[in-house]
Amino acid sequence: MTSRRKNFNFMPGTFLLAATVLALVDAVAADSAIKDCDRCPEMIVVPVGEFVMGTSGEDGREDDEMPSRTVTIRPFALGKYEVTFDEWDACVADRACDKAEDDTWGRGRRPVININFAQANAYTKWLSAKTGNEYALPSEAQWEYAARAGTAEGTQWTTSKKRACEFANVYDADAKAKLMFDWAVFPCADGFVATAPVGSFAANAFGLHDMLGNVWEWVADCYRPNYAGAPTDGSAITADTCMKRISRGGSWNVFPAWVRSGYRYGLKGELRANNLGFRVMRVVR
Repeated sequence: MTSRRKNFNFMPGTFLLAATVLALVDAVAADSAIKDCDRCPEMIVVPVGEFVMGTSGEDGREDDEMPSRTVTIRPFALGKYEVTFDEWDACVADRACDKAEDDTWGRGRRPVININFAQANAYTKWLSAKTGNEYALPSEAQWEYAARAGTAEGTQWTTSKKRACEFANVYDADAKAKLMFDWAVFPCADGFVATAPVGSFAANAFGLHDMLGNVWEWVADCYRPNYAGAPTDGSAITADTCMKRISRGGSWNVFPAWVRSGYRYGLKGELRANNLGFRVMRVVR
């Protein structure tokens, strides 16, 4: 897998082709869930700690995942699930968000799709105004820390791709038989061809679902081609002019090397796609 494979030109409505951890973590307490309103996303308070961000031996590792550095994570809460159509449509009803197309797959508890970076940020601003709490997209470091959930593994299924379908909605043999995308598949069956309702698969050790697979997730950072000089406090990389943003986690229709915690996908912020969504972060004080 080479980094040149990231250089695709996508049109709105298309699909994206898309550490060693030193976490100081405790078990997630039953009362660590936050829900600030009836149709707000359910949030999980993530244990504080530190981890080594950047990969070295993961299968499929690319150059933009280096160099490694130790990152300290301050308290925050992250969406237990990707933002759903139900949650998005509450923002639409308040006239703070644009209607998002579901490509006829269904709405409800499926992850919202066809959302660009600005639209995802507009949703977090609406949530902040509605609840009086500070919501945003997670930083790339926050996202990866939460995805690894206290382990050094790139996936919940470690090296056993046959187990991927226990934990994630991925491009499997059944999906290939119907969609016929000509690239590698996971050797298992997850029961879905396109997106799956959030929470359909097992949570990770932090109680978060679908961190890998289902839909790519926007994060707050501006894309850089490596981690040289990147923050060590868990904050996002920002810039006055940002040519590319970052999505994380892979999706229902990409090859296995992209569905892992360390993989970074730089893409233009105006892109909307039917395998691209997001989850939200909430500041915890």
